[in-house]
Amino acid sequence: MTSGLIMVKRKRKMKSDPIFTVCTAFLLFSVTCGWSHGTIGHVALSQGHMITAEYDDGEPMGYAAVEIKGPGSDIAFQTGHTDRNGRFMFFPDREGRWQIVVQDGMGHRVSLVSDVSGEKPGTKDTDESSHSKAPGMTRAQKAVMGISIIFGIFGLWYGWKGRHSHN
Repeated sequence: MTSGLIMVKRKRKMKSDPIFTVCTAFLLFSVTCGWSHGTIGHVALSQGHMITAEYDDGEPMGYAAVEIKGPGSDIAFQTGHTDRNGRFMFFPDREGRWQIVVQDGMGHRVSLVSDVSGEKPGTKDTDESSHSKAPGMTRAQKAVMGISIIFGIFGLWYGWKGRHSHN
């Protein structure tokens, strides 16, 4: 049973209210203008400190991770990746010894130190001694050394085993 109330559905004609239309348009356009922001970019020729990382055979360490720490800091000043040619630019904001680590994610790592003075980069000529290139061995020398170490370890092991087996 129903309580006697009859629900009547009425169709209402929707009238266009000019005040409502004007207010809605104003809100839509004012929000976009008031709360939006833009971006600006510049490309400029600038001189900074360029890091170049490469493997011992001369191949660049492309897209390797770079971490730079400023003088006396354990927090990274800048992080990023080298370009495909193994290069990375940074612009130090103070003088001192900057620690630079480049890692390729496969176990290869280069640690460099850059002494930053008050001079602007590119104003003084650098000689080969100022570059942080570790004096190393050729690939053939490393292979011979590795094989020699392996033979030496096995020689010591067999010698020790032979000496203790006769006793």
